[in-house]
Amino acid sequence: MRTRTSIKSTEFFSSFQTRLGLNKSGIKSFVSAIRNGNLLRIKEKQPEHKDLNRSDPPSGSKQLGRNSKLACSLSLGFEKIVSTYKSFFRVGQRTQQDSAQQYLQGIFCAERGKRNIERMVEEVSGSEYESLQHFISNSPWDSKGLMVELAKNVFRKLQPVGKIGCTVDEKAHLKKGTKSVGVARQYAGTSGKVDNCQVAVYLSLTAGKYSSLTNFRLFLPQQWIDNPARCQKAGIPKSDRVFKTKPQLALDMIREHLDHGVQFDYVNGDGLYGNGFEFSKALASLGVRYVLESHCDQLIFTEEPRIFVPVAEPGKRGRQPSLPKSDSLGITVEKYATSLHKRDFKEVRIRPTTKGWLTAWIHVATIWVWDKKAGDQKAIQQTLVIRKPIDKKDKTKYSLSNISQQQQSIEEFAFMQAQRFWIERCFRDDSHDLGMSDYQVRLYKGFFNHMALTCVAMEYILTERLENVQDIPLLSTNDIRLLIAKEIRSRDDYACDDNRLEQLEKRHIQRQRDMDRYYNFNVPK
Repeated sequence: MRTRTSIKSTEFFSSFQTRLGLNKSGIKSFVSAIRNGNLLRIKEKQPEHKDLNRSDPPSGSKQLGRNSKLACSLSLGFEKIVSTYKSFFRVGQRTQQDSAQQYLQGIFCAERGKRNIERMVEEVSGSEYESLQHFISNSPWDSKGLMVELAKNVFRKLQPVGKIGCTVDEKAHLKKGTKSVGVARQYAGTSGKVDNCQVAVYLSLTAGKYSSLTNFRLFLPQQWIDNPARCQKAGIPKSDRVFKTKPQLALDMIREHLDHGVQFDYVNGDGLYGNGFEFSKALASLGVRYVLESHCDQLIFTEEPRIFVPVAEPGKRGRQPSLPKSDSLGITVEKYATSLHKRDFKEVRIRPTTKGWLTAWIHVATIWVWDKKAGDQKAIQQTLVIRKPIDKKDKTKYSLSNISQQQQSIEEFAFMQAQRFWIERCFRDDSHDLGMSDYQVRLYKGFFNHMALTCVAMEYILTERLENVQDIPLLSTNDIRLLIAKEIRSRDDYACDDNRLEQLEKRHIQRQRDMDRYYNFNVPK
C-alpha cells in the first residue's frame, strides 16, 4: 500500500530530515530502534508519565537524545490516549477500551482516503471486522460524555500557550445514496456547490498556532425532521428530532463548554454566524466576547441613530404606526470601506507563516448596528474591523465585535479576526491524516462515535506537538502519523506485506457473499 511503501522508501528519510531538522543517521537510528524493539527498553527507563511534562530520555549525544525523546513521547502518548477516557468506553460490566485502541490504530495505519473497517482490520493485528463494526456503529459507549472531557483536556493544555479563541465552523462530508443520517442535497463547502452530503457544525479551541476540535453537532435538514420514520430508522433519539439552524447548534455547544468550565477569551466565525443578530446577541447575553465576520451588505451607522416609533398625524385615518424607525440612513460596510482613504488603514503584521508574515491593511472603527426585524428600541454599539489584503487578489473581509476600541489594539483585533484559519487547518489535517470523512456508517450513533475518536486522535496530535515544541517546533500531523504507524507495526511484529495474498482471498470471499446475498433476496418474480 502507498503508506506502507512510503515509510520504507528513501523519500521517508529525506522528508523527515528536512521537516524535523534531524540528520539522516539520526532518523535511521530511531527507526532501527523501533524495528528491533529497543523502544520498549527506552520506555522502561523513563519516570512516570505526566502530561506536558514528560522527562527527557537517557542522556547521550544531543542528536540521539532528541530522537529518543520523540520516540518515547510518541510511544507513551499513544498508549495512554484511550486510557485517559476509559470510563466512557464502559458498557454495563464490560469495556470497549481495546476496540477503541484498535480503531485509533486503524486511523493512523490505514491508507489515506480508505480508512473503512475492512482496511483497518487488515492493518491492525488482532482486530476483527464484526467486533470493530459493532463498536463504531452500534455500541452505546458514551461518545458525548467523552467529548465533554476532551474539551476540558484541550482547554487545560492550551492555557499556558496564550489567549484562547473558540472558533465555530461547519464542514460537509460528501456521501452517496439517501440512507446516511442527515444526508441531503445541500451546500457543501468541500466541493463548493450544492451536493449530496452530511453537514456538521464544529467547535475548536485555538491558542496561537495550536488548535484542536472540541465539539460537534450533526445538522439535520427539515426534510429529515418532517419524516419520523426515516429518523427512527437512522437511530436519531426523539429528543434530537428538533430542527435547529447551524448558529443554534453552535450556541448549544458553546453553552455546553461554559457549563463544564471550558473558558475562552473570544468566539469567532464566518459570515453565516456573523450575518444577522441571533448569534451575536446570544453570545452577548452569555457575557462572551466575539469577532464575527459579516457580509459586505451589512448595514451600519457611523453615528448612533435615534430609534423611535412615529406619531400619527392628527385626523389621519388608517392603522397607527407601531414599528420603530431610525432618524438616519445606514450605509453598507462595503460602501463605507470604499469611502476610506489609505491613511485610514494601518499596515499590520498579523502572524508568521511558512512564506513570511501574513500582512494586511487594517481599519478599526466604532459603529452602530440596529436589528430592525426584532423591533429593537436602541442601536447596538459595535467595533468594525476591515481587513484589506496587501495582495489585491484576496477579498476584503469585514467583522463586527462587541469589544470596544479602548479594550485592545488594532493588532489584537487583526489577530483575533485571522484565527479562524486554524479550524480550517484542523479540518484539513483531520480529513487527510486522521480519516475524518472516511467513515462508512449510516446511523446517528455511528456518526458520533467515529467523530469523537477522530477528535481524540487530534488531541493526541496536539499534545505531541506541544511536548516536542522545543526540539522539533515544525512537527506536523502527518509526521506524527507516519511515525506512529511505523511504531504500531513494529511493536506488534505485524508484517502487512506478508499477508496481502491472504487479505486478497478474504476480500474475494466477502465480495462473493455480498453478491450472493443480493441475488438471493432479489429474485425476479
